[in-house]
Amino acid sequence: MIEKVAKQLFDTQCRCGMLDEKVRNLYEYAYNLLICRVIVYLLIVVLGICLGSLKEIIVFLLAFIPLRQYAGGIHLEKTEKCIVVSGVLVCVVGIYLREVSVPTFATFLLWIVAMGCIFSLSPVGCRNKKLDLIERMVYKKRLRILLWIECLIICLTFMIGYSWVSKGMMLAHIILSISLILGYFKEIFLPKS
Repeated sequence: MIEKVAKQLFDTQCRCGMLDEKVRNLYEYAYNLLICRVIVYLLIVVLGICLGSLKEIIVFLLAFIPLRQYAGGIHLEKTEKCIVVSGVLVCVVGIYLREVSVPTFATFLLWIVAMGCIFSLSPVGCRNKKLDLIERMVYKKRLRILLWIECLIICLTFMIGYSWVSKGMMLAHIILSISLILGYFKEIFLPKS
């Protein structure tokens, strides 16, 4: 469905003389990504409002998205699966962030383990995005800078009484570490298709 919309967008721009047929694959891919992101972000906003934890989910995403960009992790083959998994993840995160008022000891412990996983495993490439040595070094450096900044924010917000911010950011690190572990094992053990 999303691919059809991306194709129609390109066809319309081609008929209007705005684009040339030679760039079809590039633009259809770009439109597909754009449409998916819009769907996911709208889903996140709707679920955040419905769950009563929109601000907490936004904090989670502000911590998660930049790190995910450099850390990598598991990538699902189909766009629809990614949207469904993102929706379920947002629901689980939203409910947890709404129901647990302050980070628990278990959350702190999981966060420390997650930090170790992120530092040791990242960046994790995928079949569609193999990373060369220079890319790995650049991504790892940027990721570590972002991670240290987020750790500082977590500590500061917890100390000044904004534990809902630190809790959301810690959960982003925990989820990212799970994604890294799954992506790492997927690349090693699942047959290439």
